[in-house]
Amino acid sequence: MSVRRLILAVALGFVVSSCSNQTELEDAKLRIAQLEAELAAERAKAPTRSVTPTPVVPVIAPTPATPVIAPTSAQPELGLEKIGHQWVYDSREDKMTGGTTRHAYVLSTNSVNFGSPYAGQQYGRLVLRTDPKYGRDVMFSIERGQLLCHSYEACNVLVRFDDGKPERFSGVGPEDNSSEIVFIRNYEKFLGRLRKSKIVRISLNVYQEGAPVFEFDVSGFDHAKYSGKK
Repeated sequence: MSVRRLILAVALGFVVSSCSNQTELEDAKLRIAQLEAELAAERAKAPTRSVTPTPVVPVIAPTPATPVIAPTSAQPELGLEKIGHQWVYDSREDKMTGGTTRHAYVLSTNSVNFGSPYAGQQYGRLVLRTDPKYGRDVMFSIERGQLLCHSYEACNVLVRFDDGKPERFSGVGPEDNSSEIVFIRNYEKFLGRLRKSKIVRISLNVYQEGAPVFEFDVSGFDHAKYSGKK
């Protein structure tokens, strides 16, 4: 009950209790009716207080963060069915001798880029050759540049088989003095080591380029296919 209503009720009770006759009682009741009417009028004039309901914030269960999967840099291992496919085998009949010249070669897995005038990406090439006229050779070549190994003077060629220590082989340039190819001596030793290896690294001096290392994947070498023997 409000304070105003309480005061009014007390006042009315006092008026009723103080009436001594019927006439005064009737007057009191009339006064009570007038006061109630005034109170109702005042309530009607008073502005209605609107109560803004407190918004209900829905409780949302946190969504688990999507895990970020970092791309892996590891390359898949070379399948068994792919081993040896990097080798290229070639055989050609020699019209003069009637014999067959056979080659097996593989390109380096890394490339180099020399300065001008030999600029541009290029790969090394490792070649095995059996020829009825020239015999058997191991040859290393590049596409452009000057290998410092001449036909009139032997040079040193460093070769590393797998994780073994670097071995020093003797090399010699071709008779036409071209600078892109070197013959590596001791064919039998080189071939024997190669057949037991997966990686062969070759390094020798190149004019104004130091001694770059060329790496060859020699796994899966098929000697029967190279020699023509089944």
